[in-house]
Amino acid sequence: MKRELPTMIECPIDHPNLPTLFDPHVPNNPALWAVFHGRHAGRALVDDLRNPSQCVLRTEARLTHASRQMSPDFLADAIDYFRHIGHIWLIRSPGDPPAPEGYRTLPRLEFYGYVSHSPILENYRKRIPDGYELHPIDRPLLERCEWRDDMAFYCGSLENFLRHDLGMCLMHGDEIIVEAYASALGSSQAEIGAITHEPHRGKGFSPIAIAYLIETLEQRGYHAYWSCDVDNPASARVARKLGFKVERPYEIWQYEPDVL
Repeated sequence: MKRELPTMIECPIDHPNLPTLFDPHVPNNPALWAVFHGRHAGRALVDDLRNPSQCVLRTEARLTHASRQMSPDFLADAIDYFRHIGHIWLIRSPGDPPAPEGYRTLPRLEFYGYVSHSPILENYRKRIPDGYELHPIDRPLLERCEWRDDMAFYCGSLENFLRHDLGMCLMHGDEIIVEAYASALGSSQAEIGAITHEPHRGKGFSPIAIAYLIETLEQRGYHAYWSCDVDNPASARVARKLGFKVERPYEIWQYEPDVL
């Protein structure tokens, strides 16, 4: 017997009911809430345009979130719909309902729950060596950054990053040592990450830059959120050094596009 397809409608992302459908603590939640706040682009599918009870939202950067109380049939059809647009990176927490087969699993870790004014963060801020300075990332500096293209991808464009997100570089003279970014400012949390340029890795520079970035975010009313691949132990070590107390595994199920 042929399965009856669920009702599925593309919905404006500024629909006032959409945020209430999602777990506010879902992994990668800053990227989701950056869309709801109009900072990043995304597309949403719902079961009822006037009073939705189910929603699958795909950010422009492929991250795809399913709302609470999601039926397997609705999720399967939403994944199929979005696969005709491009890649799907479905965020999955332990205990989530079934999802369609045909994905590649990417194990991930998320970190949050640090103490804002902890001695750990204050100590790293005091470690900035003589002759080194922190500089906010503006357009000319961004053009020189290794993660320039990554910011354009995750934020939609370089202009959108400069308008809605923030970053800073630890520099020695004119040389960039560390790039630290808040690439998605959500509701109360901001996703952060950093890269140390190759000649300077292993010297403890990254936590210094990130500690200053966290301070800047706190001044704007945001708590830092960190995530990384399980097979990136160096990134996880930095998060632990900075005092993130909550560490949780999750997965991204990657679906290839099915473009006609």
